[in-house]
Amino acid sequence: MIEFCEKEDLSVVTIVIPQSRLTYCLSMVLSLWPYYAIQFDCRGTMISEHWFQAFLPIMNPECEYLQFIVKDSDVQEFMAFCVDVNELHLPGRGAIFSAKCNRMFSTSKAIMSYENTTVIHETHNENNQFKNNVYAIYAVIQSGKTDQAIKAAIQAGSHGPVVYFVEGRGTRDRAGWLKITKKPYEEVLMMLVEDIDRDSVKEALVSASRVGTLGGGVIFDMPLDNALVNLPTSIGNKKQRSSNEQITAALDQLMGNTDWRKHRALDTLLNKTQNIQQEGNDEERQVLLNAILPRKYANEFLDQILIIGIHGANVIYSKLFSVDDADDEKGVQIHHEVAHIRMVVSEEMALGFLTEMKDFVTEQDYTGAILYQQELSEVIRYQKKQKQKQENDYIYRGAI
Repeated sequence: MIEFCEKEDLSVVTIVIPQSRLTYCLSMVLSLWPYYAIQFDCRGTMISEHWFQAFLPIMNPECEYLQFIVKDSDVQEFMAFCVDVNELHLPGRGAIFSAKCNRMFSTSKAIMSYENTTVIHETHNENNQFKNNVYAIYAVIQSGKTDQAIKAAIQAGSHGPVVYFVEGRGTRDRAGWLKITKKPYEEVLMMLVEDIDRDSVKEALVSASRVGTLGGGVIFDMPLDNALVNLPTSIGNKKQRSSNEQITAALDQLMGNTDWRKHRALDTLLNKTQNIQQEGNDEERQVLLNAILPRKYANEFLDQILIIGIHGANVIYSKLFSVDDADDEKGVQIHHEVAHIRMVVSEEMALGFLTEMKDFVTEQDYTGAILYQQELSEVIRYQKKQKQKQENDYIYRGAI
């Protein structure tokens, strides 16, 4: 019977790069670092700068989304190496960020055996400075609301959002035969924003995506330990685009603070929209549970998490690359199909859910499974409010 290994000193490093750089990035990173890479396709977003182009469709350059499970002691050096390999310090080249894993369990000892793996590399960009005041905002919304949500987020201060598809589980599975009216696929917008712009971007997303309505989706944000963002945002003069961040920094210095960028508080919008539930600073905090396992186990595992009481999840079908995978004769690298399942749950229930998922994986003898937990700052989603019965309310029961 398989057994779980547990680690506490790991982080997830995410890289967003153009599709054309994927092969080179993987070959360079995996040749020198003994880490596993999880990859799936996504697209970037850019809007036109000129007013007469406002009615044109949003440009969507093809991108690649890569995630590595990295030792905390290696994070800074690993990220600096990836910045150098992918030239992420240049405008429009992509983004890289890291987030801590609070708990991580795996049935594969190879994934967790990262002892003595630190490799020192000399990077050409010694002045790379990663910011620690950046948040990753994830918005799981209806497909028809994507374009207007993207425009609203960019106008509120976000870099160009990254968009990818997921398969949703939860509400649709409990709808009986009515589930034929609800599509299983949803779109996720991932935005990287500085702390000062976080509330204004979420406010814009709530308004544009109609999260306050039933089935409107969910928005949550995650604090990042380190981040470097150079995602393209607009189509226009390259010189002007590359200087936007410099102009913003200069205005911050002239004003003496960054408060001028914040227009309205998110609380104002939340108070006006009664059906929106805001979770984060309240007593019941939320966390993100992640499960990565071979794709052939995905449906069985998804059914089980609904049985144990998790209300919903989304799944991304990805590819896993590792240093153990040899190239074949044609130079094509072998990869494994995996399912990356994400669940937003209360922090109080997280450990219990993790324990039940571990028990199920052990019973089913799933090899290569990874379970881990990440911190969330806030979750915004629809919640039906219960009507309070008044003392003078009467129920009509018909004529006597």
